[in-house]
Amino acid sequence: MAGPGQIPGRYNIIVEGEYDVFDHQMPVEEFVKRLEDDDVPDKVSVVGLGDAFEDGDVAEELARAMDRRANDLEYQSPTVQFVVEGTFHRSGKTYDLRYNDALHSLQQVFGPQLERKEEGDWLVAPF
Repeated sequence: MAGPGQIPGRYNIIVEGEYDVFDHQMPVEEFVKRLEDDDVPDKVSVVGLGDAFEDGDVAEELARAMDRRANDLEYQSPTVQFVVEGTFHRSGKTYDLRYNDALHSLQQVFGPQLERKEEGDWLVAPF
């Protein structure tokens, strides 16, 4: 059975230090390249999302790559964690990431179907 923050076939967005992470970790830029090469590991923790938002081009590139590869990921059903520094902030029906005193819309990357799990330190989104 999958542990907290580790649901297969979903993006698991977790606050750093709140849940166990995978040994295999990679920065956002490498994850984008792995998506484009159809080479996403079965279990992976992606780090640096806050920095990707601060460099808007990286966040946009990530969102495009995730959207293009969604069908492949649904078929392959890897377990993907995004380990974020900061906290989640609910904004209407969606969530923002508070990072370096700024709010960044998680919907920009993960789409509108974010769902809160447990105490709020874990969100999930479909591929």
